[in-house]
Amino acid sequence: MSTSLENKTIRPGSLLGYSYYHSSRQPMPAARPVRPTPQFHVPVAVRRAVVALLILATLIFLPMIRGGSQPANVPVITPPATSHNAAAALPKTECSGNQLNQAVVVSIGQRHLWACEAGKIVYDTPVVTGIDYLAADKTPTGTFHITAKQTDQTLTGTDTTGSWSDPVKYWMPFLTNKYGAYGFHDATWRDNSAFGNISPNSADASHGCVELPLSASAWLYNWAQVGTTVTIKS
Repeated sequence: MSTSLENKTIRPGSLLGYSYYHSSRQPMPAARPVRPTPQFHVPVAVRRAVVALLILATLIFLPMIRGGSQPANVPVITPPATSHNAAAALPKTECSGNQLNQAVVVSIGQRHLWACEAGKIVYDTPVVTGIDYLAADKTPTGTFHITAKQTDQTLTGTDTTGSWSDPVKYWMPFLTNKYGAYGFHDATWRDNSAFGNISPNSADASHGCVELPLSASAWLYNWAQVGTTVTIKS
């Protein structure tokens, strides 16, 4: 029998007369050193700032949570009002309400002409209209239609103011009555500054036709078709 003391449990007594028994237990491993838990130091100023933010958030949002109201001193953003009818919000013009593909509107009082495509103004120009106090030379009011389109014509006539023979480049009649024919035409014998500035009460007004600058007369001739509606108002 081996006399090694390995794996033996020594009992008190003399080594000369000791008794022993065999043990299969292994010696306990050495205890591992315990590492200290790291400690993080939060500066006092940071802690105070966090507390202040929490208090502020509570003051702002707590009323909203309780009663659904807006916090004090917080601006209320109201969406812009929208119109149920977008067309009603548009500014009214001489073409507003027109449903025709082409229409011409003339205002004697404003000394102006507008060309309309539905409710949209596609062209406008100052004009000269007739002598308001003479029946034969007064531009008629009402609704008419362009009856013809001609170029290089000479317009002639006679009334109490005398007679005339005026060559025009563009001629678009819209009415013929007992006094003669009335229409749109250029008037190259006038300065451009005259259009829109001659009163219907002036003897220098037209003999009843609606006179336009040459460039405006050319535009209207090329745009308007025979049958285009013409509305002339006072």
